[in-house]
Amino acid sequence: MKESSEKKVTTLKVFKVIMIVYSCIIIGMIIQTIYGWATGMPDDNYVIFASSAASYCATVAIYEELKKKEAKKKEE
Repeated sequence: MKESSEKKVTTLKVFKVIMIVYSCIIIGMIIQTIYGWATGMPDDNYVIFASSAASYCATVAIYEELKKKEAKKKEE
């Protein structure tokens, strides 16, 4: 049998993609908020912005924990 040269999709790679998506969303919300402040348009996305930021922080914490576990596995 031939060995597969396919790359495994690891949890760390999935979390990297999720963090990139979250980063784009949060940057877009920051731009929208600043644009709203500059133009004087009413802005009511603070709750969505806060919940997205909290989710991003939780994702970063989980990602860092997974990186530490992966490093320990490689050391052993």
